[in-house]
Amino acid sequence: MKTENTYFAELEKTGHEFEERRAAHQARKQEVLNTYGWDSEEMKAWYEEEAAMEFPIAPGANKAYRAYRMTQIHNSSEFEMEEFLWDKEVKDFVEALRKAGIPEFAYTNQSTAVMENIHAFAAEGCTLEGLCKVTRKEDRYGEEAETEYPGLRFKVN
Repeated sequence: MKTENTYFAELEKTGHEFEERRAAHQARKQEVLNTYGWDSEEMKAWYEEEAAMEFPIAPGANKAYRAYRMTQIHNSSEFEMEEFLWDKEVKDFVEALRKAGIPEFAYTNQSTAVMENIHAFAAEGCTLEGLCKVTRKEDRYGEEAETEYPGLRFKVN
């Protein structure tokens, strides 16, 4: 699955812009310290700004983006989600797939809590279509090899 997706490209851009702002903010800290000192109002303002900086992408949407990137990197046979999602991430994950126009995904997570995600996907309107196998390319000992992983295919409704 080597297709570009404008929604995920926009998420990537948003993430990079935030990281640039955060790096610039961190770089300003030493300047504030040198000019005004630790106990200054300027330093207190710097800490308030830092506390207010929040990553602009919801954790579930971020995991959807990472799944998209890993699908591309591994040249997976279909959109693959191999990470576990916490309860609070599932809604944003599914919503991100809808916004990205991803009609279905293969869930290949091997954790002991898979059942929780299966039910959470269903609660968010996804339909379990059945068993599937995902083929992805991986670098194994310096050689690229295709590996097959068992999974569950979900339709994103």
